[in-house]
Amino acid sequence: MRRYWLPLYSSGRRQGLSNQDAEDATQEFLCNIINGKLLDSADPSKGRFRTYLLTAWKRFLIDQYRKRSSERRGGGATTIPLNFEAGEQHWLALQSREPDPDRMFMRSWASSLLEEAKNRLQTDYSRRNRQTLFMVLQPWLTQSPSASDYVQLGCQLDSSASTVKVALHRMRTRFGTLLREVVAETVDDPSDIDCEINELLQLLRT
Repeated sequence: MRRYWLPLYSSGRRQGLSNQDAEDATQEFLCNIINGKLLDSADPSKGRFRTYLLTAWKRFLIDQYRKRSSERRGGGATTIPLNFEAGEQHWLALQSREPDPDRMFMRSWASSLLEEAKNRLQTDYSRRNRQTLFMVLQPWLTQSPSASDYVQLGCQLDSSASTVKVALHRMRTRFGTLLREVVAETVDDPSDIDCEINELLQLLRT
């Protein structure tokens, strides 16, 4: 559920919901997923799961949520522990760059998957007592350092530029593996993984 909520919340905000209404809508929609009211009808043959989820979310907002929001607030409904303060900051960072709610959902979805892969990578490095290495190099996972950057990174890590270059290459390789694992959990056909990753990266570039 934590993978889905940020794209849903951001899309709801872009569609005009207040932050409180977007919180309520996201909570109820996710509870519907947990209760089996949505995913059972997902048909992998009809496209990406993220596309199905977005369509279901839009229908939910139209058919269910808007006409009942005032009745539910404070009604004791089941809630899922989510950091909506962080979600609002996420929305604010996106809203100035992406006016279209559907593309906002997709961009937020891509961002969430990359963030999850980064979190798994951080856990991996922490288990090996290499947290400092992770913190110094992780900003460079998706960009290429210059020769001078490698020298500066070496100074931070008390290491040579060549050693840092090897360490970053290994980190990127591991990150790529973890990203594939995360994306694999969102597609039904393993042959779709590479295409999905390319589409997600393209969403973040545009």
